[in-house]
Parts: sequence; structure tokens; C-alpha cells
Amino acid sequence: MPRNAILWTVWILASLIASGGVAAMILVGGDRTSLLIGETTGAHHQFEVSCETCHAGGTLVSAKKMESELNAACRNCHDDELAESDDSHPRKKFRSPRMADYWERVDVRNCTSCHVEHRPEITRPGAVTLPMNYCIACHSEGERDVRVNRPSHAGLEYDTCASAGCHNFHDNRALYEDFLVKHAEQPWLADKPVHALTAKRRAAQPDASLALAAADAVAPDTALADTKAIAGWAESNHAAGGVNCGACHAAEAGKSPSAADVLANWSDAPDTASCAKCHRDQGKTFSMGRHGMRGHKEIATPRKADRQLAKLGLKDAMPDWVLGMLEDPAPPARMKVAEARVPMHAEAAHKTLGCGTCHDVHSVDTRRAAVEACAGCHADEHTKAYFDSPHYTLWQAELAGEGAPGTGVSCASCHMPKTETRDRVATNHNQNDVLRPNEKMIRPVCMDCHGLRFAIDALADADLVQRNFQGRTARHVESIDWAVRRVSEKKPDEDGDR
Repeated sequence: MPRNAILWTVWILASLIASGGVAAMILVGGDRTSLLIGETTGAHHQFEVSCETCHAGGTLVSAKKMESELNAACRNCHDDELAESDDSHPRKKFRSPRMADYWERVDVRNCTSCHVEHRPEITRPGAVTLPMNYCIACHSEGERDVRVNRPSHAGLEYDTCASAGCHNFHDNRALYEDFLVKHAEQPWLADKPVHALTAKRRAAQPDASLALAAADAVAPDTALADTKAIAGWAESNHAAGGVNCGACHAAEAGKSPSAADVLANWSDAPDTASCAKCHRDQGKTFSMGRHGMRGHKEIATPRKADRQLAKLGLKDAMPDWVLGMLEDPAPPARMKVAEARVPMHAEAAHKTLGCGTCHDVHSVDTRRAAVEACAGCHADEHTKAYFDSPHYTLWQAELAGEGAPGTGVSCASCHMPKTETRDRVATNHNQNDVLRPNEKMIRPVCMDCHGLRFAIDALADADLVQRNFQGRTARHVESIDWAVRRVSEKKPDEDGDR
């Protein structure tokens, strides 16, 4: 056989094998990392091999159905957040036929009109993939032209709408006109700055009659021999509240188990799910943030090769060793620090993120979790600058007993603020909830201590944020000034904006 014919034969066979392998990975199972068409965003990269999380409709579907499934997947994870934010551009508003003219501009009915995955070259903060002047699509013509109907906006460029501290596309709870006017005259610092919910939570005292001591610990002899762990537990809020070792280490034994039940169901290393059985709010919000996203209920489970082949009528034709090769890899249950896409300390790279990463598992020291745990992993300039900031000085004063509860400002004070539901105060463990856009932080965090005008200006100053708010802001966002002027110039019968 001529040399060229041999080469062509080898090339064709190799192509067929490669094509078959790719088809098998797509249709049946296997590691699809090599098939990613582009880098995923910093939030979604944790589950990028679980393609069905977003592509729930399957592989061989029409483009229209694929788009529908993609947008449904977005809503499955983000609808609650949008509802809570009082979304300024709700999908239901733009589904009305009277809004049809806008569908060809920016079709707000679909998340993918603004957020396209796997396009890192055009992805901007907030995973936005449109040019930053996207407001021009709907607010530049006729009665919607803000440069005409609002003199304060004359001459402004549209790429500043969402980048100057004035507007956000979805969450404007701290930026809408009535709110700006209402809080326009607040001083930059409150007379008694304190995080109210933090103060309320720290003022709560457990029932003293429930308190347990080291001698009350119920555990196997090997665990009781760890005197450091027992001493840490005895000084913890768990012991103060009557929570014995078995509540975590023998969760399957049920409530109020006997000593025998605890020993029979003992686990040396309880997982995060054990914590969430009692700390439901914290467990739920943890899975919604980047630290615990792999535990989110909407993330697809790995495909089973035998089930996929059964759909194709090929299950009985494949030997077990082929089925083994076609199994989807299961992503790690928890994220490792090394996977982060923000600056991290190299010595923390091996850590996996769970409750015990930040909270010592026995002393459950929330003070350590509020600062040292964060700084032990994060190596960005904002984190490093914290230890020279006024916020850290206040935190140290509170720890020393020189400041009242809630007057200190830790990393968690701002990034994991307290929430209250039915008079129950809990820490929001979704550390991304108020992070982007950062104006989301104003109402639940900043305004406990600072005036609205100061907070907007400070958060719009990127250099000040990086310095962790050391010094005063060099920026001034004029939105409050414009809002006050606009309201003062309105006719008595004109309604306020919302």
C-alpha cells in the first residue's frame, strides 16, 4: 500500500475514533472539560462540568428550546434574589405585548440577552456581556430620552448610567429617587453607629439552665481523651445552649438520644449537612454563595452512562469497562481555595470550604470566623488594608470590651450581614449577596452607621474601596443633589418616581 494511502487510512481512523469519543462524551457521559467552548464566569466555574445545570433540555434540541431551557435555569437560581431586590426591570413587565417594541433592542424577557456564558472576552462585572452603554437601547428616544426629560442628564454618556453609582439594572433599592430624597440630609456618620441586628444577636443570652460543662460531654472514650476539643466545646455557645457532642457527631440518633444511641451512631467527622440540620438559614445561604455553591440544590448530578445508553437503545451492547469510561466525573463536594479566581494565599490553597474552615469545630469561635478566617485565605489589597483601617480599630475595641456590641466592624459585618426573620436573627452566609453591585450593601450594612450620601460616594470610589475606606472619598455622585433639585422643582400634583 502506498505511503500516502496508509497515512490517509490512519488519519480517517483516528478522526472516526476521536469523533466517536466526542459524541460519546456529549450523548452518554465522560469528562467534558475539554469541550467547553470558552471560560465560564467566576461564579459558574465551580460546576462547569455539570453542563445539565444550565443545559437541562438535553443535547439534540432546537436553538429555541435551548434558549428557553437556559433562561429557565437562570431563573431557578436567581429568581428569589431578583424578587427580594424589587427588580427594576422585572421579566413580567416586559412580557406584555405593549412592550414588544423593546424586544428587538434588549429583550429583557431573557437573561441571556445581557448575560452570555463562555464569552470571557466580552464579560464585564456582573457577568454582563453587553456594551456598558446598554441603557441607550431604551432610554434615548422620544419621551424615554432621559437627556431631554431630565436636564441633569443632558450631555451625559450612556456608559456612565450603571458605572457611576447612579443606577443598577436590577437592584436600585438604595438608589431610587424617593429614597435618595428621604435620606439626603443624613450626616456622614451616625451619632451612635452600631449594626443593630448584630447588637440584638449578641445581646441574646442562652437559657442558663441548659448549660453543660466538660464533665457532661457524651462521646466515645477516644473523643473524650481529646481534652483540647472537650475544653473548646465546654466554652462554646453550643455547650451554653445545652448542645452535647451527639447533636453533631451522632445527628442520625435523633433528638435527645441516649448515650448508647450516640455511641452507636457516632461519626468522627460530621459533614456540613450535620450543621445545617440546626443552622438551616446559614446552610441555605451558604449554598447560595461562592463558598458553598457546590451544595446548591439546582446543580445537576452526574449523568449515569447506563441510563444514557438505555435511552439510545445501546445499553446491552456495551461491556462494563466501556460503561466505566463513560461515567461523568463527580465534581468535588466542596470548593478548594486553590480553585478561586481572586487573589489567595498560597499556603491556604489546600483548604476545602465548609463550616469548619472558618469556625473551629469545637469552640465555634465566631470572632475568628469574622476576620481571621477571611484574611487567612484572601490576599487581595482590600483585605490586607483592613488591618490598618478605622473599621478594624472599632472591631478591636469591641473585642476588648471598650465598644458596645455591634459597634465593631469585621469582614463579616459588611460581607455577611445579619438578617432577621420572625424575630430570629441569623448571619447571611452568602458572602456574595451584597457584593456586586456594591450598592446592594448600602441598606443592610452601610446605613447602620453612615449617611446615604456618604455611602454612595464611598462605594463609587474604587481606590477608597481598595484601601478599605482609609481616608475620605475623592468622588462625589451627584444623584442625591439631582433628586432633591428635581423634587423641589416639581409641580404640587406631580407624583414621585419609584
